[in-house]
Amino acid sequence: MKALLFLLVSLSVVSAEKCQKKSSKEDKSGLVSLETGPCFGFCPVFKMDVLNNGLVRYEGLRFVEKTGKDSFKLTDAELKQLKIKVKEVNLWQYPDMIKTDVVDAPFAILTAYEGEKSKIVRGSIDRPAPLLELEGFLKDLGEAHGIQLKRGVNPNSPPAGVSKEIIVKLKPELNAGNWVNQFTEFKLRLVRRIATENIWLVAFDPKQIEEKTLIDVLKDMDGVLDVQTNKPAKDRN
Repeated sequence: MKALLFLLVSLSVVSAEKCQKKSSKEDKSGLVSLETGPCFGFCPVFKMDVLNNGLVRYEGLRFVEKTGKDSFKLTDAELKQLKIKVKEVNLWQYPDMIKTDVVDAPFAILTAYEGEKSKIVRGSIDRPAPLLELEGFLKDLGEAHGIQLKRGVNPNSPPAGVSKEIIVKLKPELNAGNWVNQFTEFKLRLVRRIATENIWLVAFDPKQIEEKTLIDVLKDMDGVLDVQTNKPAKDRN
């Protein structure tokens, strides 16, 4: 009788463990989502929803290499790491809206889910570091699965390899959009803001003007604090 009872208990435990594992893999509830907004330029605009079973649903809206809907599956290791990251960041400790003084930078909305509850935090590029890191981690996961999320795409851009880019630092009070409109003959255009300071990645047509000449011209202008070639961050001045 005792042996039979022990066997029944053992089978019950094994069955419960299997159900728990199966339930975890089939959990289609939300884990975290990221939604990005436009900026003065061509910042990528997309939605990315991650479910607890590792399924990621993507929708590219504007200025992205891949528009429309797509999906991919995280590896077990990626999903585990993301769950740890979401728990560490703890969106629930932040206000729904983080105020910003940066008016022309992109915003992002992060949403965390716990059962039927959800927590939204919206802000710009001057949000607390943990929020920026979580956003960056989500983008890294997307790019690891073949979806470009960090670089905006200008639908009117010339073919790849035709334009070049420089980094321009403007005075804080200078409006970048008004400033760049002075240079239509060089086909200058704002690609994106790359810092909380008034620093921009600017594209130009090298057929219209050489890079060195353009940099020299811009450095002599009022309102321009610095100009340099777009190099890897470690090689910049």
